[in-house]
Amino acid sequence: MDCATAREAVSAALDGEDTGVAQEALDEHLASCADCTAWQHEAAVVTRLTRIDTAGERADVTAEVLERLVPRGRPSPVDWPRWLLGFAAVSQFSLVVSQLFLPQPLGDGSTVAPGSHMEHEAVAFNFAVGIALLWVLSRPGRAGSQLPVLFSFAGVLVVLSIMDFARGDVGWYRLAGHVPLVLGVLCTALLAQRARRLPGPGSRVAAGLPEKAGTGEPSRDEVSPGSPTRRNRPPAARHAA
Repeated sequence: MDCATAREAVSAALDGEDTGVAQEALDEHLASCADCTAWQHEAAVVTRLTRIDTAGERADVTAEVLERLVPRGRPSPVDWPRWLLGFAAVSQFSLVVSQLFLPQPLGDGSTVAPGSHMEHEAVAFNFAVGIALLWVLSRPGRAGSQLPVLFSFAGVLVVLSIMDFARGDVGWYRLAGHVPLVLGVLCTALLAQRARRLPGPGSRVAAGLPEKAGTGEPSRDEVSPGSPTRRNRPPAARHAA
């Protein structure tokens, strides 16, 4: 065996590949050739250094990830939508109390006596709206669930109130009682919009993240056609089997 063949076999052995020669013949050559033995030691050192060499520096993506996690803009020290929503809820309940015990003036100068069925209906509606506003206040992340009912009720009420005011059936005093409702609906819409911008638990924060990021499994786009993760074993594994 010549030195070139022996060194090629040594290199293959260090790489974990088939040497292509008989191990006995290779050992005999290394025992008799000092140059090849020295070359084997040097090659082993180089291979070891290559395998334990530190990985190169990687780009720091911490800032980019935090930017996608935290909503843009600095949050206000005072959560004004929730404060105004609490004010609207308290105003709704105060309106309920006034409708239960105080006469309600109409646009023509007459009043609706407390205890009438019409007032009881108004009390029931205003009380339900107050409860809905308190529910949003306690769970601002689910504010969107109350928007369909609150928007529909406020929209119909605004249209009918304009028509009644144009005919002179109601005055400003009666219309002022609807301000807390409108304020509560606007605050609920703001909280719902803010909740949509925040990531939910377990959601993918950024659209650029893989579908299975963080699970230890590659996403569909990351798996190449020849990858072993597609349930096909490499040729070496098939030969070994």
